[in-house]
Amino acid sequence: MVALWGGASSPAAAANLDGAIAAVEKIHALTVASASGPASKLAPLLERYLDLGEIARKVAGKAWDGASEAERREFRLVLRDVMAVELDRRIRPDDRLRVNEAKPLGSKDVVVLTSQIRRDGSARRLDWKMRPCGGSFCLIDIVGNGASLTVARRDDYAPRLKALGGSLAALTKSLRAELAGRN
Repeated sequence: MVALWGGASSPAAAANLDGAIAAVEKIHALTVASASGPASKLAPLLERYLDLGEIARKVAGKAWDGASEAERREFRLVLRDVMAVELDRRIRPDDRLRVNEAKPLGSKDVVVLTSQIRRDGSARRLDWKMRPCGGSFCLIDIVGNGASLTVARRDDYAPRLKALGGSLAALTKSLRAELAGRN
């Protein structure tokens, strides 16, 4: 592993970078290890490494504010499953992860810049935006070749939410049906 600590001027800052890198490596390893099975088996394994509250708020937009706590909870769960499918799609079982750099994003977040090295030697860039959570770090967004997963989901779901009258519960039901159709 190669990690450049540009911007990590204290041992505590370096430890934060190390913690974020370790969480990225764990997410990658879990995704690769579960590649032979359905993404639905990956979702519960990833849950502790995803900041589902932050991701859900960003993705749901205005619908989040009008939803009940039960609707929010169900949306977080379906979004966890969507994230597992997305990670499973982006990370191949024969990919090797190379950490290029980790650096602070603001006062607490960290971005871990990585490359996925394919079997043929080609590389694909993945930037992991991480936030402290519990005793570890959680993913708040992943950017592949310049495209944010959170923004892509938000942009995809916004017209659907509008068509569903802004109902987060209706979107959740629709997403559950799509995920069931994948299995």
